[in-house]
Amino acid sequence: MNIRENNKKERNLKENHKSFWKKFNEKWLWVNIGSYIVGTILFWLLFFTGIIKLMTVIFLTILNFLIMPLMYYFFNYFRESKHKNIIAKIAYIGCGGYLLGLIIWLLTSSALLNASWAPLHSLPQGLKTTILLLLMVPSYGVAVYIMYRIGKKRDWKLASIYYIEK
Repeated sequence: MNIRENNKKERNLKENHKSFWKKFNEKWLWVNIGSYIVGTILFWLLFFTGIIKLMTVIFLTILNFLIMPLMYYFFNYFRESKHKNIIAKIAYIGCGGYLLGLIIWLLTSSALLNASWAPLHSLPQGLKTTILLLLMVPSYGVAVYIMYRIGKKRDWKLASIYYIEK
């Protein structure tokens, strides 16, 4: 009896997830409009609390209203495109490799150069800058390789939201 109830709850949960994504796909435009409004309110709230300056708020607000429609178009194109596999490879290797490489680069540079206990902390500033720039190559290379392996393992599928049929 208890197993049946658990199975029934699991089926209902899966159906609720499917209906949520179906409703989400139907209301995609309204979700984006809501994100524009929330983003703009957040920028101005940060300004009024004194965290960011007025020029930054104006720049971010303009950027929000210029970039977000392009993002909306890109995601709609991605959901309906024949080239999902190529776009997913670009997203994994390009964007994911960049973000992971930046994290690796910051961690290794701080561990080798910037921390007070770092082995290369006492080097002259010019040499430290050169080493810092040279650390970018292996860190981004390792990150791209890691993201390539992850993408290949997942068969180049991104989040499931983009693969749900309308």
